[in-house]
Amino acid sequence: MRLLIISWEYPPNIVGGIGKHVAEFMQAFAALAAENDPPVHVDLLTPHAGNVPEMEKLSETVTIYRVATPSVDPLDLFNSVIDNNRYLVTKAKHLHSQSPYTLIHVHEWLTASAGIELKHAWNVPLIVTVHATERGRHHSHLPNVTSRQINQVEWQACYEAWRIIVCSSYMAGELSRYFDVPPDKVSVIPNGVDVSPFHSCPPERVQCLRERYAPNGEKLLFFVGRITPEKGVQALLQALPLLRQKYPNVRLLIAGKNSERMQTLVDELRIGEMVELLGFIDGETRNCLYNGVDVAIFPSLYEPFGIVALEAMAAGCNVIASDVGGLSEVVHHRRTGLTLLVNDPQSIVWAVDQLFSDPILAQKMREEGLREVTRSYNWRAIAACTLDTYRTVVTQRQNVTW
Repeated sequence: MRLLIISWEYPPNIVGGIGKHVAEFMQAFAALAAENDPPVHVDLLTPHAGNVPEMEKLSETVTIYRVATPSVDPLDLFNSVIDNNRYLVTKAKHLHSQSPYTLIHVHEWLTASAGIELKHAWNVPLIVTVHATERGRHHSHLPNVTSRQINQVEWQACYEAWRIIVCSSYMAGELSRYFDVPPDKVSVIPNGVDVSPFHSCPPERVQCLRERYAPNGEKLLFFVGRITPEKGVQALLQALPLLRQKYPNVRLLIAGKNSERMQTLVDELRIGEMVELLGFIDGETRNCLYNGVDVAIFPSLYEPFGIVALEAMAAGCNVIASDVGGLSEVVHHRRTGLTLLVNDPQSIVWAVDQLFSDPILAQKMREEGLREVTRSYNWRAIAACTLDTYRTVVTQRQNVTW
């Protein structure tokens, strides 16, 4: 088996969850592929970014190729992405001429056009991983021309794919609603979490963060993620004046690129003394904060999976999350965390009060959350499940005459 994987994001180019997912999956899959008999050979193509080699060997059978592509024009995102895909196609065809591929796997609409073109050029099966949909991000609406173009590519990718991988049953349902994808065409394989980095933070670093953000013993709430409306940060901020009535010493830390965008709402609510807008933070700081705060809160309006909740659970942090999308499948109410009504500040107040007023329940949920992550969301098991999907598709292809 010789696989071609194409991803828009791969380290050092990590914008959102796709890059992190692909990077951690490739590390686990590299070990698994080498153990397979015969070994599975994998090439991953991604646009070049940063001061890193154009070719990188993860193992004897897994190679990363970073392809030089034009800069993306943010004012013409869709056409820039499609143009970049042509460069990926050219590199893929060169590699294929040296040693043919038996399967193509692409992630999201961002590399779908390359995957579709190569599928037809080589007559091999295409697997597409859909991490989220444009309609889902905009609550079933397509607000502009770019959104409609993206939606069309998503539909085409689902149509052309031999198999579709999604991270949650919720996402499988979304593909059925939006694109009429039959259930038997979809494999649900969750995202994974490597627990070890979340337990390597020095205690003195955690103590330093506590002293910085809670110098008087304040209760610390923590949000980390993209600062976009679907992440629900606005509801979290609106809950603070209500929460202050019972817990006057509570503080909220908001981490994420462009978190300063929330300053206007902070000022309108007059909660400046309760909020710290951290901006972008690195992974080490995030992990140490998970170890130092009292609760991580993810009040999303839309969430295909909810990797941030798993990461908090992996760190042994209490979690409060919206009962929506994939988060509903990750956070089990009163077992691994507490769940919220969507876009409801009063529900956030209720959940925080439940957690702070019942330390025994809080401890039990922390412990069960860590067990659940270790048991059900480890990358080794996810890589093995994905390899089984590859094998199934290759076998099916061998039994079909086109």
